[in-house]
Amino acid sequence: MLVMIGFALAFIIPLALLFFAYTGSEVADSSIAQAKASVRTIASEAGSVYLQGAGAKKALLVNYPEGIINGSVEGGIVSLRLSIEGGAMDVTSPTFANITGNLSGKRQGGIQRVNLVNVDGRYVNITYG
Repeated sequence: MLVMIGFALAFIIPLALLFFAYTGSEVADSSIAQAKASVRTIASEAGSVYLQGAGAKKALLVNYPEGIINGSVEGGIVSLRLSIEGGAMDVTSPTFANITGNLSGKRQGGIQRVNLVNVDGRYVNITYG
């Protein structure tokens, strides 16, 4: 009986370890994809608000993954720093609009409200709402 249990454990333990390793990498891939979608949405909508002219406003709801360390808006690039297995990763998206704002600070994963405001037709201010 003990020999049978030993053989069963010899097969089950490596399979369990392989399953957990695979699941961890899938979670990281999902977080990266979710962060890419978030920055792409913010950058795209910033361009839309910029083209609408002075006074245009828009409030977005974007879904952040778990592990957001920081965010930034500068030089025509919207960026989120994401903590993933093995380190940190920057996820960025460019926009043609002249942008400024503040997306800094650690955030919880989930729905975030982001406000976009065209200031005097010169630039789009991006902040959390």
